[in-house]
Amino acid sequence: MIAMSVKDLRKKFPVVRSQLKKGESFLIIHKSKPIASLSPVDDSSDLAEVIDHESEAVALEDFDDEYLSKEEIAHYFALKD
Repeated sequence: MIAMSVKDLRKKFPVVRSQLKKGESFLIIHKSKPIASLSPVDDSSDLAEVIDHESEAVALEDFDDEYLSKEEIAHYFALKD
């Protein structure tokens, strides 16, 4: 597991995504405290309920450490890569 700050996660997300595809996991750090773990999805997981949002464009570039609502988080996790 690789430890990474929220700031570095934002800057290096393409690299992180590539590492996730290879099976690597990440521990996300904010203000010197672990806040989340990020790990690849198990291929056997039931992802059939995820709606295809390819045509929907969402900018996730600059949240400035704002907190997201549960609805926003659910929406962003439902987006297809």
